[in-house]
Amino acid sequence: MNKQYGAKINVDGIWRPQTKAASPIVREGAKGNITYILQAALYMEGHNPHGIDGIFGSGTEIAFKAFQRATGIPADGIAGENSFAKLFG
Repeated sequence: MNKQYGAKINVDGIWRPQTKAASPIVREGAKGNITYILQAALYMEGHNPHGIDGIFGSGTEIAFKAFQRATGIPADGIAGENSFAKLFG
């Protein structure tokens, strides 16, 4: 999040409130490192985005909505701070 969004958070590998607050909104059409990380995390959670390429396409949206349903988040296909907290917190 520091590189792509200039979040300026401490990189220590620990999910903290500052990390959650710095989480971007990622949705279909998004491209970049955070989308790549989201896709990899979805895959590791058992939700195949059908490609880990850094592009939030329809496969990523389907996988992300399945993840949201499985974790009790409203399945809108939009990754925000609550979704990232479920994935990484």
